[in-house]
Amino acid sequence: MPPEYINRFHITPKFDVFSLGVTIIKIMSGQEGYSKFADMSSQEFIQLVHENWEKALQTTVLAHTSHGVKKCIEIALRCVEADRVKRPTIAEVVDELSKIDTTIIDELNKIDTDRSSPIEQVTNLQCNQAFTPCVNSGMFSKDGGKDGSMISSCSSQAIRASSDSVLLRANIKCPILSSTSVKIFSYDNLRLATRKFHSNCVLGEGGFGCVYKGWIDENTLSPCEPGTGIPVAVKRLGQESSQGHKEWLAEINLAHLSHPNLVKLFGYCLEDEHRLLVYEFIPHGSLDNHLFKRDSCQPLSWNLRMKVALGVAKALAYLHCAEINVIVRDVKNSNILLDRDYTAKLSDFGVAVNGPVDQESHLSTAVKGTRGYAAPEYIATGLLTQKCDIYGFGVLLLELLSGRRALDENRPGMEQNLVDWARPYLRHKHKIRCVIDTSLGGLYSFSAVQKLAALALECLCTDPKKRPAMDSVVSILEGVQEDEELEAAEHQESGKKVTASASRKNGKSRWNIFGGGRS
Repeated sequence: MPPEYINRFHITPKFDVFSLGVTIIKIMSGQEGYSKFADMSSQEFIQLVHENWEKALQTTVLAHTSHGVKKCIEIALRCVEADRVKRPTIAEVVDELSKIDTTIIDELNKIDTDRSSPIEQVTNLQCNQAFTPCVNSGMFSKDGGKDGSMISSCSSQAIRASSDSVLLRANIKCPILSSTSVKIFSYDNLRLATRKFHSNCVLGEGGFGCVYKGWIDENTLSPCEPGTGIPVAVKRLGQESSQGHKEWLAEINLAHLSHPNLVKLFGYCLEDEHRLLVYEFIPHGSLDNHLFKRDSCQPLSWNLRMKVALGVAKALAYLHCAEINVIVRDVKNSNILLDRDYTAKLSDFGVAVNGPVDQESHLSTAVKGTRGYAAPEYIATGLLTQKCDIYGFGVLLLELLSGRRALDENRPGMEQNLVDWARPYLRHKHKIRCVIDTSLGGLYSFSAVQKLAALALECLCTDPKKRPAMDSVVSILEGVQEDEELEAAEHQESGKKVTASASRKNGKSRWNIFGGGRS
């Protein structure tokens, strides 16, 4: 425990930073080594631990990565500073460990080029597996000498477990290694897969950078010729990108999530200054292209708009559930992709964060997201809850209903902000039609439109506590869809009866005309 807590019971976030520092020191030096920590200067301790790791790794492929040990110990020692003000924040620790991990990956890529496949699958070695003996016995023998045999043994076991396609690595930085399904792609292979990032392969461009279409082999995931293998979307962080490493890392940290309405992340590339993400390719592109008739896309039918709304709602309900507890912060049309059968898939989680444990509480964060979709209370105070995502979903519902953008400076002043313009119309049954997209040509169920308008108003309520939970939104939309299907079935049955009746009348008429005989 940190000194400020022992002496004055004073607790701040730096309490956890101190505990993390102790944990890192124990992992790097073992229990025996940690017991010697207090009797040595910082430099002596760093040097001793580094020398022992060098010995331990000298006969393995990790021999060239021991320089990361010094950095890890230096970070840990800063975390256990007696003066809590001098301790780094958790975010700073994560960032520095990320840099160490990047360096190690680069080193391993250089020395393992001949044996490794184009993509390496990262398998997470938990401390209670390969490194438990190391932590218990440490880098120091019981007689106080420098041994390192325990670590050497553990490292050898880890290396022996590797193969041409699988590289086992110590869990130095847990978030990026938490999913065994996330693959590491080399920059050269992604360059080949996208025809050297050719302009003809560009799918789109955003705050992150450019997204390219590429082709990889379905089994080996190595690059292949266009039209062969499977297509992928390769997101490349631009050098002048408004988003950075943290946003890139946030996407990877959510890669373990799996849902039919979330875009699947295959893997990533982290080499030198290059940051890339590799996703499943979604053939129909983003919702905004279809909704606002860009790229010669046909306007979406009412049924497809309903399908999109329900798909996005299901994705958000999944992310908001207690087990996942993620707030997206950037629900908008350009982050919704449509697959071959127009199933909506939510993408782009660069600004997503873990929600508060207590659903009645909130997070205080820097305001991020997109103008027009961000909840008013979040903009005003920086207080973030799941209800902020629900507000964004309400804006999306309005876009689906109206075919208008959340913000459109090309429209007259009073119509530029969609929520402000549409809200008065949605409150009156007889004015709702003023909001509905004319490109639908009246081909929609007005009762369904009324229900969606009412739901949009609930989601856009200025009091966040009065906005519905996302699972309630899913239930409402499913109910509307069921009612529409029942109404369509009844209409079809009614149509059959009318057709049958008309046929009978025509038959009788023809019988009379031809004097009792049918033609």
